[in-house]
Parts: sequence; C-alpha cells; structure tokens
Amino acid sequence: MKRLTVTSNKEVTVRSFFTREQNFFLLVSILCFYVIYPFILPLVLGITFAYLFEPILNKLIHYFKLKKVIWKWIISILIIFLTFISILGPILTLITTGIQELSAVLIVMESELKNPMHIDSAAKHISEFLSKFGIEYSIAELIDKGIDFLKKAASLIASNAGTALTATPGYIVKVSVLILTWCFFLIHGKKYRNTVLPKIIPWERERQIVAKTVSSVLKALIVANVLVSCIQAILITTVLVAFGVPRFALLGIIAFFVSFIPVIGTAPVMIGAAAWCYLSEGRVGAAIGILICAVIISFADNVLRPFFMKGGAELSFFWIFLAIVGGMSQFGVSGAVLGPVCFALFVAANKTLDEMRQKTIHEEDVPNP
Repeated sequence: MKRLTVTSNKEVTVRSFFTREQNFFLLVSILCFYVIYPFILPLVLGITFAYLFEPILNKLIHYFKLKKVIWKWIISILIIFLTFISILGPILTLITTGIQELSAVLIVMESELKNPMHIDSAAKHISEFLSKFGIEYSIAELIDKGIDFLKKAASLIASNAGTALTATPGYIVKVSVLILTWCFFLIHGKKYRNTVLPKIIPWERERQIVAKTVSSVLKALIVANVLVSCIQAILITTVLVAFGVPRFALLGIIAFFVSFIPVIGTAPVMIGAAAWCYLSEGRVGAAIGILICAVIISFADNVLRPFFMKGGAELSFFWIFLAIVGGMSQFGVSGAVLGPVCFALFVAANKTLDEMRQKTIHEEDVPNP
C-alpha cells in the first residue's frame, strides 16, 4: 500500500505505509507468537489478571509510599497468593466434603446392593415411570442395563483418571506460566503497554479507545459473572430447601462454583437432587419440580449475564447476548470475552467517527474571517 505525502515545497513524494523496520518488527513478532502459542491461554489470562489487579498494586504502593522495586514484587506475590487462597480454599473444602459424602454414599450403596429386594424395588419404580411415556422395559432388562451403565461409567472414569494423570505435568507448567505472567506484568505491564502498543496500534486515540473498552468489558464480565453466580446459588438453595433436599447449603456452594463452567453450569447439582428425590424417596413430583426449576434458573442465567454486562460494555441486552453466543460459537469459551470486546470496540469506533463528523461539520459552518 502506498500513500502520498506533500512537503512544504509542494513536492509530492511516495512513501511506503509499512517501512522496512515495521516489516521486520512484524516478522519477529510472528515468530515470537509461534514460539509462545502452546501457552497462549495462560499468557492471556495472566496479562488480563495483571491488568485488572494493577490499580490495587498502585494504590498499595502509593499508600505505603514504597519506592523500591522489591516491594512491588513482594506485594504482587502477596496479591496472587491471597487470590489463589480465596479461590482454591473453598474448592478444596468442597472436594474434601464431597469425598466424605461419596464415601458415605458408597457404603450405603454397598449395603443396598447386597439386598436384591432393594434393586428389584428400584427397577420396578423406574419401569412403571417409563411405561407412562410408552417406554416398556422389564425389571430384568433395567437391571442388566444398569449394570452395563455402571461398567461403562467405571471404565470412563478410569480412562479419564489416567488421562488426567498423564496431563498433570502439562497443567503444572501452564499454571506456572500463568502465575509468572501475572506477577511479571503486574509490575512491568504499564511499561510494556507504553512500548509495544504504539508499534502495534500507531494511533494514540485508537489506543486509548482499545484500552478503555477492554478494561470496561473485563470489569463488566467479572461483575456480571459473580452477581449471576450468587443469584443462581441463592435460587438453587431455596429450591432445594423447598423440596426437602438435605445438605442444601453445601449444594448451594457447589452450585456457585460450577456456575462459572460454560454450557454445563449448575445442571449436575439440580439433576443430582432430582435423582435423589425420585430414587431415594420415590417423590416423582419433587423430581419433576426440581427439573422445571433447573430449566427456569438456566434461562435466567442466560438473561441476567447480558443484562448486568450491558452498562459496562455500553451495549444493549440484545447485542450483548448476540456477542456472547456468537463469540462462543466461533472461538469457544474465550469467545465469551472476545465477542463483547469486539462489539464494544465497534460501538466506540462508531462514536469516534460521529464525533469527528460533527467536528468537521462545525468547522465547515464557521465562516472564514
């Protein structure tokens, strides 16, 4: 691409838009991106977390009047440590409690399986329930299918456990990259933004638009996800209490954490509660009621997230919803962030064009002296 520039002596010269230095920088950047591509997700997450926690670090440095670099490293490590503890602590507690509950369930199941009467009774209830929908299975067929299902589930769990053990070193490396990136960019992020971004986006006003838009969308995403997860946990806990499901507080806490998982969300908690009501107590109405509430809560989740985000991203509910759905369909889980960012950048760029157009019209209307 060529562009014309006019000098003060009215001489017209032709200059390449991409200079030799810019082309070399672009080539080296592509090579570096190829090298770090296997760790692009932890790198992006680390840089994002560093950008979000940077104001906290700066306020602490300013409040305590710390000038040495070593204090930045110490406070950064402390911030990361406290963040991980606040997230991993409840998760580890839930895992420990879950293991204890699973052990108790296995003991009960072992005693139940030793009594064929319980198996026949459960199979009879399931057979009668399926016959209402025109699905005919005898008690013997249901027992055989249940045994086959348990065998397949056991083999699946065993294979996934082996895969997880094999992939553990890779996950450790990625988590290490995430933590190091988070700590490094928490301290030096501003310097790298001031040196690298002008070479990638050479226009100052557009850089400010990108920085402001990305910051607002990320903050809106965090606020929206936390608020929606809290609302979901409260609603699920209320439903479980209403239908007499035990350990509703523990299940509500689990629902809060699993609600951050895309697509799956809180479905395992509600389906498990419905299965307990039907299989353990034979309450068909309670099981159906819990499943209906699960559908309603899932629908509310898809409505509330765009609703809470629309203010921070300066987009209406419709465009936020479309950006999240379209982004996830194109880019996977990361599209839940990339989609709203792209749409918010479109709105910001459109606003800038309108401002420039209004300024141009105003200048043309002003008469020459």
